[in-house]
Amino acid sequence: MSNTENEKTLLQTGLLYDDDIDYQISERYAKSRANRNELFTTLEGDELVEMVIRSIQDFIAEQWIGTADTNLDGIEIETIKDIKIEIRRELTKVIARFISDEHREAIVRYHARGISTAEAVALLITESSVMKRLAQRDAIGEKKLKELLISRLAYLKPGTARWPEKKYGSIWQEERQLYIQEINNTPFSTPAERIALLTKHAARVNHTLENKEHSINDLQSLTQTLTKTLESLEKLSPVDQQASENVYTPQLVGILERFTVALDTFQQIASSGDTNTLVEVMEKFALAMQPQPQQNAITGETEENAEA
Repeated sequence: MSNTENEKTLLQTGLLYDDDIDYQISERYAKSRANRNELFTTLEGDELVEMVIRSIQDFIAEQWIGTADTNLDGIEIETIKDIKIEIRRELTKVIARFISDEHREAIVRYHARGISTAEAVALLITESSVMKRLAQRDAIGEKKLKELLISRLAYLKPGTARWPEKKYGSIWQEERQLYIQEINNTPFSTPAERIALLTKHAARVNHTLENKEHSINDLQSLTQTLTKTLESLEKLSPVDQQASENVYTPQLVGILERFTVALDTFQQIASSGDTNTLVEVMEKFALAMQPQPQQNAITGETEENAEA
């Protein structure tokens, strides 16, 4: 027999041998899947997820290192990484079988409360012992599990193409109404409550300004607080611009404006050390804090002149 014929025979033998190995591996995989299916049929909950994970871990370890009875001492780190990848891949194939109707209902309720799918999945992993186990590093891992669950559960809200209205519509409405009721019962959640609170705060700050002596820094701080409070009130209480032209400026706002101007002048003079000028400015400062007659919104005349 020639060398060429001999090499051909060896090659053919090798290919047949490889085919035999592939067949044996396929048989082992088939047996592993059958065992796994039996677990899904006979077990549930925490016991199910633990037994499936262990079954897959043992199977993959046997394929890579010949035995499942090892703590991986002496195994190269790259081999361990490959084993983890294979375990994750096998668990990914059956992830849908771990998602129960209870999990789907929980996601529907999260969505009804305005929670995003990513946040809802994170909550589910925290609250479900099954998902928490799958999120561990020896199983699927938290990052990969979140990706898998988000893609599979994002449809569980109205407006999506696959939204199962018949199955979950009533659950959504029930949770949505409960959520709205909770919001309405939360203190200061309505505009009216917030307006009342800000109004009370503005009055308190103004009373402090008018009835106590303060340092320059305290005056600045209180003024800023009052200004921001009034701005917040304005945002919460929009008034039609045309109608507001015929409304007198509130006395509180007028005091604040005069106070701000006087304070700025006082700071400039105080830094110069001019005593006479400082006394003069203080007198103007006192006058500025006194309420002034309201002006007519159209003519600019005071109410007293208007009556005359």
